[in-house]
Amino acid sequence: MEGSDRMHLFSIGIDEKNLKLKDLVYKKSFLSWVDGLNIEEKKTGNLVFLNFYTDNSLDNIVTEDLKDRVRLIIADALSSIILDDLQSDMVEKIIREEYFYFEKKDQDKILRDALAIMWGGKNPIVNSETIREQWRDRVLYKMIEHMDDSDELIFDGFIRFRLKDFAKELENSVDRAVDDLLIENEYNEFIKLLQYFVEIQDPKVDEVHIFQQDNKKYTLLDSNFRVIQNDMLEQLAYEISDKEISHDDLLISSLITIAPCKITIHEYDKIKNVELLNTINNVFTGKVTMSQEGITPKK
Repeated sequence: MEGSDRMHLFSIGIDEKNLKLKDLVYKKSFLSWVDGLNIEEKKTGNLVFLNFYTDNSLDNIVTEDLKDRVRLIIADALSSIILDDLQSDMVEKIIREEYFYFEKKDQDKILRDALAIMWGGKNPIVNSETIREQWRDRVLYKMIEHMDDSDELIFDGFIRFRLKDFAKELENSVDRAVDDLLIENEYNEFIKLLQYFVEIQDPKVDEVHIFQQDNKKYTLLDSNFRVIQNDMLEQLAYEISDKEISHDDLLISSLITIAPCKITIHEYDKIKNVELLNTINNVFTGKVTMSQEGITPKK
């Protein structure tokens, strides 16, 4: 009881510096506001408490009903704030603390990718809204569970102790985004190296046509659709014949050795290794044509 003319229903403790959170609580609470409900602010230490109260003139039945409704209003508002408004801030905090040594542009990419990973955005078979609703239900349940034990909620403490699984999921998403970034950076450096190898040598053949045989091997043809006979290629094939190297790697090595001015990949849609096609496109930028037409070598 607070004074003779009001009844305390619930309190939310917020860091006094977190004005964004306080504004969101007001904004989202008022979406489901009910008559007879008021908010009073009271500062205690470095916290600002938003005290929800009602006039004490209401009878006990109405007061208990209002208390239940207020708890639902607050639980729904806070769940929405965490899932819709603060998740990005939480991820940014993780990045600042754990991956501060990345450049700003990389940190921004980690943020975008981590949120996409968190909500299944990088998995085409996962519905992000389903994941979001599942988390919303879990957060809402823990919010109400806390309210069953206390009529006061310290927001930062609730996040830290009651939502450890949510925070951990965000951390895992950030870690995966960082791993993806490192792999992407390594790939880009690899592409630059291959581009350099191509640039420093003269083309051995002006044009190359490529198609994949039924045995997954690739055949390289010249502009007259004749199989390319090249001593360097034969030597390359001989040197790697006893090593564990895939047909895809052999194709890349052969193209870099030949360094053609133009490449046409026939029946490209039958080639399952999309990464291989992307690599050829990236190394030979502007020189590659993808064709669905078949081709027959000439003798």
